[in-house]
Amino acid sequence: MMDLTNKDVKKKNIVDELIWDDSIDAIDVDVDIEDNTAILRGTVPTFSAKINAERDALMVSGIDVVRNELKVEFPLELTLPDDQEISDRIRSKLLWDSSINSSNIEVETAAGVVTLSGTVDSYWERTLAEDLALSTSGVIGLENNLSVSLIKTVVDADIENDIREAFKRNPLIDEKRITVSATDGIVTLSGTVPNYFTKTRAYNTAMYTSGVIDVIDNIAIV
Repeated sequence: MMDLTNKDVKKKNIVDELIWDDSIDAIDVDVDIEDNTAILRGTVPTFSAKINAERDALMVSGIDVVRNELKVEFPLELTLPDDQEISDRIRSKLLWDSSINSSNIEVETAAGVVTLSGTVDSYWERTLAEDLALSTSGVIGLENNLSVSLIKTVVDADIENDIREAFKRNPLIDEKRITVSATDGIVTLSGTVPNYFTKTRAYNTAMYTSGVIDVIDNIAIV
């Protein structure tokens, strides 16, 4: 039997990951590899499947970047909500999720592309609002124009310290390899981690820290 090349192994692992993930119908997804970049082409039935496919590819060892060229094609037999229905469904999701203050969020949909505008109280709420919108049937794209309007301002030095201390509590993160800086609530992460999973953990740690209004992720996978 012919030995698999490194490229073949990465491709096989991504395909296996996509097949394993029950949240994705990946029958029409093609995978190609260029060095440490995975290229996803083809079609998926929902926008959330497109996002999840990219996430799965990034979880595979040796993949640092994903070019997500997947297109969303809804099944022909599926009756899709119109733009007004999509907006109404997203507003309902935001209203019923008690963890987010959606009173200042505006939702507009045009040809299946959702635009979120207005303000939220924290950076993680901005991300949560986006996730709720993306999981709504009929959505094919999203523009998140939400800004963060903090109820309580936190000093940058305290934000940096809180993130570093959270890193120390996480056994997956080597805090010595990540530099944290904050300017007016905007956090920049730089340094290196061994895999995408650790990179995501570091980003999420910053995202959920009080006082953060944005996170710039410059962490490299090596």
